[in-house]
Amino acid sequence: MLVAVGPEELGRQLRRARQHLGLSLRDVHAVTAIPLVCLAALEEGDLAQLPSPVYARGYIRSYAEAMRLDGDRLALELWRCLEEAQVAASGGGHVAGPRPRGRAPVPPAQRVAAGPVPRQRARTTNGRRPSNLAPLRQPTSPWVPKPSRIRRMAPALERVAIAALLIVLAVGIWDLQRSRPVKKPQAPAQVAGASQTRDTTQNRAPASTPPPASTSSTTPVSDNGSLATYTTGRDRFAVMMQATDAPCWVQVRAGASGPVLFEGTLQPGEARPFDATRALWVRLGNLGHASVLVEGAALTLPNKPSFPYNLLLQT
Repeated sequence: MLVAVGPEELGRQLRRARQHLGLSLRDVHAVTAIPLVCLAALEEGDLAQLPSPVYARGYIRSYAEAMRLDGDRLALELWRCLEEAQVAASGGGHVAGPRPRGRAPVPPAQRVAAGPVPRQRARTTNGRRPSNLAPLRQPTSPWVPKPSRIRRMAPALERVAIAALLIVLAVGIWDLQRSRPVKKPQAPAQVAGASQTRDTTQNRAPASTPPPASTSSTTPVSDNGSLATYTTGRDRFAVMMQATDAPCWVQVRAGASGPVLFEGTLQPGEARPFDATRALWVRLGNLGHASVLVEGAALTLPNKPSFPYNLLLQT
């Protein structure tokens, strides 16, 4: 049994799903092409700011499917809310006045002479006024395609999906090959020069050598499409998380399966430091609006600005 919900509850469901994915309204606008004013009206449950019912239904379906929700169910609930709002605005009930149909009232004397009047069968409407949105129950808007059109478009959609999948796989393989370090062979002349230098230094007195510097890498040593791994070259290192120009949801753990050190949303310009030992696991909900610094050096983040991403910083 379906429980009727109001427009405010529909907006809260959309807002919670968006915040769970770590996206902003501008990110949803970039994916769905829905105006920002309409996105804000849907989340606030403000039906007066929405366009015609047909476009409002298409907007909430696209928004819900982008947030991995049941778009058909939310579109049906919004349609019911719009219909109830329009019925309430028109008066909410029948208005007393002259009857447009039926027979004229008969005087009592003529009624007795003519005999009993046959009783007409009343039309039942379950106590509700007929809806003014009845002509729109089968919209012809491009937001709601007909089943026959979907069947005709199915083969083309399958081919487009296969082509897109192949392109994504090719780009992922190319990105993985590009991020893998390449070992260059050492030239023979350099090898000979190094051996001569080693022979000459053996005859000299031993001198104190400086300690090796840290081998911190600002670019990922590996990236599988959802997890980028960086090496710091130190057992203990300092990490600074900062949101640049938009709110960014962050979760920080002590290692890939360690306890949660921080989980929350950083506002634009807000920074939070962390002291890590051997490994630190970070999940960013808005990768394009965040910066990560290790010992003061900014990391080169993957080119995935609108999707959540995982970072692993290790020794």
